[in-house]
Amino acid sequence: MSKQDKIAGFDLNAPASGDQLFGLPFEKDECEIHVLPAPWEVTVSYGAGTAEGPAAISEASSQVDMYDERYPNGWQRGIWMHEINATWATKNESLRAQAAAYISAYEGDDLSDETQDQLAHINDACSNFHQWVHQSSREILAQDKRLILLGGDHSTSLGALRAHKEKYSDFGILQIDAHADLRPAYEGFTYSHASIMWNALQEELASQLTIVGLRDYCHQEAEYIAQHSNVTAFTEHGMRKVMFDGQTWSRVVRNIIDTLPEQIYLSVDIDGFDPSLCPNTGTPVPGGLSIAEFLYLLDAILATGRKIIGADIVEVAPGNDEWDANVGARLLYAISHRLA
Repeated sequence: MSKQDKIAGFDLNAPASGDQLFGLPFEKDECEIHVLPAPWEVTVSYGAGTAEGPAAISEASSQVDMYDERYPNGWQRGIWMHEINATWATKNESLRAQAAAYISAYEGDDLSDETQDQLAHINDACSNFHQWVHQSSREILAQDKRLILLGGDHSTSLGALRAHKEKYSDFGILQIDAHADLRPAYEGFTYSHASIMWNALQEELASQLTIVGLRDYCHQEAEYIAQHSNVTAFTEHGMRKVMFDGQTWSRVVRNIIDTLPEQIYLSVDIDGFDPSLCPNTGTPVPGGLSIAEFLYLLDAILATGRKIIGADIVEVAPGNDEWDANVGARLLYAISHRLA
């Protein structure tokens, strides 16, 4: 049966069935959008659980109705989620325990030769994981598919960014995040979740970094932003102040867009949103965007002719209920329609 036959015969109003995202009927090769799960959270230093995000989002996707006011036929592009790599998921669990022991020693200022060796081992393993994500992302992009990486913590974005750099050469990163993630080797971890954008810029993977929703960052990161013309931050305080003074969200969005190049990689840390949408994420922060504000921003970007070439959604931790995964699944569906 051809893809067109499947589209014609698919009952959009029936409950989701099957084991693919959103209950869609397509095979892997028929899908334009490929989702790569990255079950990794080795270096998290506060709340854990994001490694379970991809599986939880996949399960929650069956509850998403597929009518989108702006993209009613968006589902026809097809969205395929690759299998969760069991080997890396198992390594994550083992290394997470080792990292927790190292962090405890680090916080207690008790760094022996043994703990330094442990740190080196963790950094090497993280490097190998990011190489795997890089190669997996490269293979997907080589088939002229669009990629959404699904974390895991924010460090997982690095391999996907490397692959997009190879394919698209020049692009800017639009980072939705409560945090700047510009700390060099946070707590000694070369590939810390708090260092993803530092690493991306050090590797010159993007020509511009625009952070939206920033509201929890350190003096070092503030100085870095102030000293680098290719990094622009729209902080929670700055955005809300001008809105309280009478500016509209539309005006703020135009200012954001003015910082962005023609090609954009979208990196969405779920803690960039109001924590009522992600109460179980590792480092929730009061404030943040609504889903409506976020989608308005994306649609305004596309209205200018700019293209979103790839994306990631990270830091979704299921917790004890389905809420965070439910929000993550709806973000995944909405973003998939808006990729170039």
